[in-house]
Amino acid sequence: MDGIVEKIRSLNMVFGKSATTVIPLDALCQKLCKILGCNIYLFDNAGHIFACAVAPAFLCPYIECSLLEKELPGYYMERFNSQDQSIVGLYEENPKCTYGDVGRCTFQNRYYSIYPIFSMFKKTAGILFIRYEDQFSEADKVLCEYTCAIVSIEMLRQEQERAAALSSQAAKAKVTVESLSFSEKKASRAIMREIDWKCGEVFLNAIASQTYTAPSTVSGALKKLELATLIHTRSRGVKGMYVEVRNPNLRTELDKFERNLHP
Repeated sequence: MDGIVEKIRSLNMVFGKSATTVIPLDALCQKLCKILGCNIYLFDNAGHIFACAVAPAFLCPYIECSLLEKELPGYYMERFNSQDQSIVGLYEENPKCTYGDVGRCTFQNRYYSIYPIFSMFKKTAGILFIRYEDQFSEADKVLCEYTCAIVSIEMLRQEQERAAALSSQAAKAKVTVESLSFSEKKASRAIMREIDWKCGEVFLNAIASQTYTAPSTVSGALKKLELATLIHTRSRGVKGMYVEVRNPNLRTELDKFERNLHP
């Protein structure tokens, strides 16, 4: 009983840390793997493994090369896709290797459980727990459920942070482009076309001539875009400039400007 209580305390510590600090999912799996003493694989609905951790007791020669494939074996996905409920405590006496076409696993007596992860009431991912020789006890099943909740909350939080970051990038591009003068917008549009909205070298005099503006206007537009971190520039001498787009929303906003010019 004391061992289970200690594991719950350890999980609580991980949960508390994840509530205040972003933990990379691979690092989170490592922490949870150490507490539970089993392999953990996080995978999406296509079977792609995007985070995992292997318990020291279950290391084998095929792990390093197999993790490069990052694909969950098909028979796990068949079970995962067959229902939306947790699949707990399944047993294989002589299991196949989970990595590539190796054949038989170097370990025997595999126990595994698969838990779905939901986001907005949709099954978006899953967690596979694997252990050898010792089956999952009732206490272990409770710990796995708790672990699944921790991972689900962390994934949701990171998804929300990514969405907030994307929203912030879009807002920054909108405000910056709106702050440009009409001539600066024309120059910015011409620059972006010149580098195909990615990166490349432009010449200020050429852009100024093309847009019927002054070189200082072109330079000013570049400075404003760079201050807003929408682009990055490097001087190439003789009024040449290397420009790299850092915020893809810049194109959206400049396209709006172009459409307003030619409704």
